Amino acid sequence: MDTSDDNKQVVLITGCSEGGIGHALAKEFAANKCLVVATSRKRATMADLEHDSRFELQELDVRSDESVKRVVKSVVERFGKVDVLVNNAGVLCVGPLAEVPISDIQHTYDTNVFGALRMIQAVVPHMASKRKGKIVNIGSVSSLAPTPWSGAYTSSKSALHSLTDTMRLELKLLGIDSISVVPGAITSNISNSASATYSRMPEWKL
Repeated sequence: MDTSDDNKQVVLITGCSEGGIGHALAKEFAANKCLVVATSRKRATMADLEHDSRFELQELDVRSDESVKRVVKSVVERFGKVDVLVNNAGVLCVGPLAEVPISDIQHTYDTNVFGALRMIQAVVPHMASKRKGKIVNIGSVSSLAPTPWSGAYTSSKSALHSLTDTMRLELKLLGIDSISVVPGAITSNISNSASATYSRMPEWKL
């Protein structure tokens, strides 16, 4: 990655696997001359960005405190700042709430809600020290219109929306903007792994 221009915005994005929103955002930020740190749990899922000098690729699991701290520390040490954090990493959880295993719902919240909070708490001290920054949380329009079998996912996104609204008030005086992005239905690969959830549903005997 060319780091010669100190005036370029440093953008850290979670969940950049090919075929998803984060991957598309990474390309768009790079096209607008930003320094993009694209992350995913597995580097191989970003293979098409590997030899593009516009990107810094790092493995990151937002469910891990250690992983989050390691990546944010390395970005700050290399670039001196994080101008924009995009919390995009997320998972679906499909099934009726009365049947979905609690462990699956916990996994959904640990990724979609607490994962975002881990990233936020890691970058805010650096942003606050410079009195500027942007935190972008990728929500979902489904949180505004819940549907059957989507309760775990939509409630996690509703929580993220609420947290963003609160942070907007809390961080404004520190020069940090908090932004909710509310996508509608799009073509992505997020649902590919969600089908495995329903296979674990218990069979009721009525």
